[in-house]
Amino acid sequence: MFQRIGPWIARMHELLGTKRVVFDIDDTVSKNEGISSNLAKMDPVRMVKITEHGVRYEVDFAEGHKTGFFCDQRDNRLKLSRYTQGQRVLDLCCYSGGFSIASMLLGGAVEATGVDLDEAAIAMSKRNGNINKVRVNWTHCDAFSYARQMRDNGSQWDTVVLDPPKLIHSRDDEDAAEGRQRYEDLNGLGMVLTRPGGLLVTCSCSGMLSAEEFDDIVIRMAARTRRKLQILDRTGPGEDHPVMSNCPESRYLKVIWARVW
Repeated sequence: MFQRIGPWIARMHELLGTKRVVFDIDDTVSKNEGISSNLAKMDPVRMVKITEHGVRYEVDFAEGHKTGFFCDQRDNRLKLSRYTQGQRVLDLCCYSGGFSIASMLLGGAVEATGVDLDEAAIAMSKRNGNINKVRVNWTHCDAFSYARQMRDNGSQWDTVVLDPPKLIHSRDDEDAAEGRQRYEDLNGLGMVLTRPGGLLVTCSCSGMLSAEEFDDIVIRMAARTRRKLQILDRTGPGEDHPVMSNCPESRYLKVIWARVW
């Protein structure tokens, strides 16, 4: 891809009417693929405001994770808003607050709590909440620790969203096993924190974890926590994130929508 990036960027500018470009090349990828970041000409872009389904967000291209905004969850943020009228929402690993804010501004939730370990992400979430004039309970905390504490407190929510960062980073057996264990832990906690009849929205963005494996983890944790799931839907990213038949890892984002009983 990097070998072709020059003509591609020129073509995208032509088609989209854009003028500036920011490259964000992961250090590990650069090393493995032999990409020199010095070859990429970047324009000085930091903060940009965008609108998604009528919701305003601030995107930090310079300091944010990856692109600074997870566009691949666009359709899922809108879908969530159809379920949250009058609901209390818990958004674990909230990053820039998309699910929390959409649930309140578009979905009419009565309360939303967004939790993230990244202090800069929480600060960004607060700015996004202020831009949209919605009050969210932003909490700077490790999602696992927070969920365990809330479980011990007996707290539950009407809707729980689990959208962790990539937990499986390679094909290494040890890394994969550790990542699967973390998915199990988080999903088990999420189910316990969802009130009976409530909605669990659980996501995985690990390309090394197949949709079938993710299904198996979620269903296994339902049995382990003595919950039953009524799976309503399985979704992924928008149409601008197609899956290539010769690259199963491109089906990286997997989302399960389930009632918890």
